[in-house]
Amino acid sequence: MNIDDILDACQTKKWESLNISHRGLVLLPARMSKLVTLKKLFLNNNRLILPPEEIIHLDQLEELILDQNQLTVLPNNISSLKHLTYLGVNHNPLSVLPEALGELGELKELWAINCGLISIPASIGKLSKLQKLGLSNNSITTLPPQFGNLINLKWLNLADNKIEDVPENLRNLQSLVFINLNKNNFKMIPVALTEMQSLQVLLINFNSITSLEDDLVLGFSRLIKLDLRQNPLMHRPHHWKGLDFILLGSTETAMDDI
Repeated sequence: MNIDDILDACQTKKWESLNISHRGLVLLPARMSKLVTLKKLFLNNNRLILPPEEIIHLDQLEELILDQNQLTVLPNNISSLKHLTYLGVNHNPLSVLPEALGELGELKELWAINCGLISIPASIGKLSKLQKLGLSNNSITTLPPQFGNLINLKWLNLADNKIEDVPENLRNLQSLVFINLNKNNFKMIPVALTEMQSLQVLLINFNSITSLEDDLVLGFSRLIKLDLRQNPLMHRPHHWKGLDFILLGSTETAMDDI
C-alpha cells in the first residue's frame, strides 16, 4: 500500500496504531493531523527534517517513535500530547530537548540516545512518572538539580557523555535500580550514589577513578554489581575479600550495558 492508501485506511477504520517507518519521508502529509484515533505512531527511520507539527493534533497518542530521522528540533507544542507515555527520538541531531517536555506528565519512558545533546532541560524534573531514561552517547556535562525529582525513575543510562559529578539531591532517586555512567569524566564516585536504597547495578567503567574509600564501599554493600573496570583504580585492596560484586581491572570490550 502506498502512503495515501495507508492514511485513508487509518482514518476510515479508526486505527489506533500506525507504522509508517522506513518510507523515506522528508515531510509528513498534512492529513496526518486528522488521524485523531491513533494511540501509537511509528515514524522511525525516515528522513524527516522539519519538526512534525502534524502530530500535535493527535492528542490520544500514548507512544511516539521518531528514531533515526534528521530532526534538529521537536514540535513546539509537543506538550499537547498529554497522554504520551513513551517517546523515542534516538539518533536525531537535536542538540537540545525542549522545556515543553516537562509538561508530558504521563511520560514513563524517554529515549534520546545519540542526539548531540549538550544539556538536559530543568523541566525534566516535572516528569514524576518517568521510569526509564536513556541519554547515552551525547555531550552532556552536567545534570540539572531538578533531576533529583524523578522519584519513580528505575533505569538510567548516561553512558558516553562528559559528566564529572552529579547533583547531591540525586540521592532522592530511591526507586533507581540500574544506572550506567560508563565513559564519562568521573574522578571519584559521587557519595549520592551510595544513598539510593534500591540501587542494584552501578556501571562506571572507562572513567578516571583512582580510589574508592572504605565508607563508600559500605554504602554500596547492597549492590549486586559495581563495575569499575578500565579506571586507574586497578588493584583490589587485601581487605576487600568477599566483595566480589566490585569489578576491577580491564575488560576486553566496552561495557555500555543497556
